[in-house]
Amino acid sequence: MNRQKWKDLLEAIGFLAIVGSLYFVGIETQNGAKQTALNTQAVEIAAYQELTSNISSMNAIGIQDSDAAAILLEMYDGDPDLLGGFRLQSAFYNQFRHGDMAYFMYERGVIDEGRLRSTLRPLPLAGSTGKEFWNRNKKNFVERYQSYIDALIAEGFWN
Repeated sequence: MNRQKWKDLLEAIGFLAIVGSLYFVGIETQNGAKQTALNTQAVEIAAYQELTSNISSMNAIGIQDSDAAAILLEMYDGDPDLLGGFRLQSAFYNQFRHGDMAYFMYERGVIDEGRLRSTLRPLPLAGSTGKEFWNRNKKNFVERYQSYIDALIAEGFWN
């Protein structure tokens, strides 16, 4: 082979090496972007779980702590039935909040719909008390979660 052919061959190999390395740089950049998105998602979910945990802890104070219960009882004019109603509503609200967190995770692709449905199954929507609670309080949740729960009610999920 003459000198020009060797030069052309080596240039072609060099060009292919550059194209190949750019391809692998692109793949690594894409993988890095995916990893960053997953890390961000994990931080969002952890923050949301922490918020839900804090809400649950605050509600538990009113349900379990005797001093807080005495204050609540006074707020409810000494009527233990009203205090019991408050405690029931707090328990219901916590259940729906946990369902909301599961729906949040479902929207972000962390859990599939089967896992979401199994998480929502314990919601107190089989009876009239739970349905009344939901209808009074659903505006406290995001519209997509409201719509999802309403659709499950309509399909008879809890019957």
